Amino acid sequence: MSLVKANLQMIADKPSRSDSVLRSSTTTKDEFDLLSCKYDSWYESAKGRMYDRLEKKAIGRYLPSSANGKRLLEVGCGTGHWSRFFSEYGFEVTGVDTSERMINIARNKNIPNTSFQIADGHHLPFKNGSFNITAAITALEFVSDAEAVIREMIRCTRQPRGQLLVGVLNAQARLNRNRKQRPDSLYAKARLFSPSRLKQLLEPFGQLAMVTAGFVPNQKLFLPLAPLFDTVGRFFHIPYGAFIAAEVKL
Repeated sequence: MSLVKANLQMIADKPSRSDSVLRSSTTTKDEFDLLSCKYDSWYESAKGRMYDRLEKKAIGRYLPSSANGKRLLEVGCGTGHWSRFFSEYGFEVTGVDTSERMINIARNKNIPNTSFQIADGHHLPFKNGSFNITAAITALEFVSDAEAVIREMIRCTRQPRGQLLVGVLNAQARLNRNRKQRPDSLYAKARLFSPSRLKQLLEPFGQLAMVTAGFVPNQKLFLPLAPLFDTVGRFFHIPYGAFIAAEVKL
């Protein structure tokens, strides 16, 4: 257990700056278009696959026991990586994004029970209450007005008994702070969220549940132990995992 705690401390490495300092201008649609062809390459690396596994486990804890043909809207779907996850779970998925190139890549994946279209999360082209669940996974960091997007997502969600799912990059995690510091990085302009800031954003809209995940060690030798580190991090409510998953019951 001492080894686990030592590695969690290295992963956490509490930041010296508040997440308000980390905020800057949003990443543009053109920047996502340029990066679209290599966007999925992160998931091809060993570390990327491990983060993906832990992030999906965190989001999965908030999914219903059975999708049973329920309709799910994914805002900021990108190349359809998470759309495939939701489709395989059993949802009828609609994915939207402002990047035409990313939408084209997503469409070419031919994900079952899934459709994609170009749309802006600030102005969603759907009627009120069109979906059982609306989701935004690592998307709110790149919009100009996160609260406006959340309000639009909620408008499109059936109430009562609708559900909002959000996954964001944690401003207090070393991995994300390092990403922010690289000027050529996709994340350089992202508005990252701390757990407290995400809570402040989501809590007014319904019953909120949150978990911090993504406790992955930097050392390749310890990478297979990441699920254990993740379990310990969540058990002790350590707020420095790389990913925050949240659910709002409407």
